[in-house]
Amino acid sequence: MGTRREDYSYGQSAYMKAEDWVGKSTAVYIEAVEDIEFEKGLKPVLKFRDQQKGLVVNATNFDVLADAFGNNPTKWPGHTIVLKGEKVPFKGKRVDSIRVSVPEQPKQQAKQPPSDDMDDGIPDFAA
Repeated sequence: MGTRREDYSYGQSAYMKAEDWVGKSTAVYIEAVEDIEFEKGLKPVLKFRDQQKGLVVNATNFDVLADAFGNNPTKWPGHTIVLKGEKVPFKGKRVDSIRVSVPEQPKQQAKQPPSDDMDDGIPDFAA
């Protein structure tokens, strides 16, 4: 029996594909960002905890991440983002895409100094 097309790595990629994300959404933790040289130039690629494939960051997703974490991709690891497959307009058509969003970060509550007034429901009486 000879080798079949399925035995080769055609279609295997180290990067996420939009069609694999149709109708899906998940929170992911950014572990690393690598600059990878592609045919059309250098692009950042996000690597996530518990995900085998990385996400090539397009211009739209770069802007979302830069607004949240700063314009320097080396500052992005350590943050959690949401990946969602959705249709977006591209050259007059609606195409599958992976969009990133940044969940609202919990606000740090200012510590209140302890109050001397104990509200125990018992009225204060002057001695």
